[in-house]
Amino acid sequence: MTALWIGLTVYGFVLSPNQTPTRDLIFIKLLVGIREPGEDFVVNQVYTALFNIMGIWPAVYASLLVPAGRSENKLPAWPFLTGSFGFGVFALLPYFAFWRPIKNQKLPPPKEELEGWNKLFMKGAETPVLPALLIAGASAMLYLAATAGPASWAEYGRLLDESRLVHVTTLDFLCLTAFAPFWMLNDAEARGWEQRSKLLPILSVLPAVGPAIYLLLRPKTDMSK
Repeated sequence: MTALWIGLTVYGFVLSPNQTPTRDLIFIKLLVGIREPGEDFVVNQVYTALFNIMGIWPAVYASLLVPAGRSENKLPAWPFLTGSFGFGVFALLPYFAFWRPIKNQKLPPPKEELEGWNKLFMKGAETPVLPALLIAGASAMLYLAATAGPASWAEYGRLLDESRLVHVTTLDFLCLTAFAPFWMLNDAEARGWEQRSKLLPILSVLPAVGPAIYLLLRPKTDMSK
């Protein structure tokens, strides 16, 4: 895993295509909502969907890793999860490399473990609310990409060959999609989810939406006790 992290980092930020650095900066500016008066440049629809869905993946991984991804060696997940909001899988891979499973971990967490302002995200992940929001956001972005049309997809292919931003974002998306089934299974086993053998193989092939649906369906903390 360490070698994979080093290899991806070197490829992504050193060896990947970088023919349009100025245009990449324009893309970032427009995608975060900074537009000059009279500026009519439009970012490719497929890449817009991809860029936005990368903001959903970190919340999905945070819901899977906390608390199910706790490491036996006490390595905290939160610094890597925080970094993933800006650097995606490049921030998570070091944690994956040093993570060690806790034997016989039992989930969902008790209600008492979710108390306090610093546990608000964990509490939200143990309700249907956060998973539903993630499903809605991921579904909207996948729909945006699916309805972009042949011309937009052809342009995205050209951007993939020219733009480091597009290339690395795509690589990041593929890696996060590939690692998600492992962490879904890890969480499902700890929670004793009886449907894991039937539904996880299906949910695992749906990028972002599948893991978010799993978060909605998995056994959750009983808040009424």
